[in-house]
Amino acid sequence: MDYRSSSQGLRRVVAIVAAFNLGYFGIEFAVALAIGSVSLFADSVDFLEDASINLLILAALGWGPRIRARVGMVLAGIILVLGRPTLWTAWEKFWAPVAPDPVSLSLAGAGALAVNLTCAVLSRAIAITAAA
Repeated sequence: MDYRSSSQGLRRVVAIVAAFNLGYFGIEFAVALAIGSVSLFADSVDFLEDASINLLILAALGWGPRIRARVGMVLAGIILVLGRPTLWTAWEKFWAPVAPDPVSLSLAGAGALAVNLTCAVLSRAIAITAAA
């Protein structure tokens, strides 16, 4: 496999992983709001963070090392910014503790597991292909 086809495969996988993460962010966020789950809200924010990071990686694949270093700083900022709403939600839940619906929480968690496993398998496949 030459460099060009490997790079195209990497771009395709990163784009697919970003789409899965962004799509499941919306699902988990909606379920978290509906059932009042702080942990599900935090996980949905993590899916948004993963999607943002993958989109930045996709954009940065063709950039030089100096710009990639700056992208790394942006990625760190995204992590910090997206953590704040989770802390706020946890604080609100502390003052009004109500357990979320366990069935909806479990189904959303199972969906998150499926998305994460799919993304891991896709990422691993491109890593093995690139190393060959």
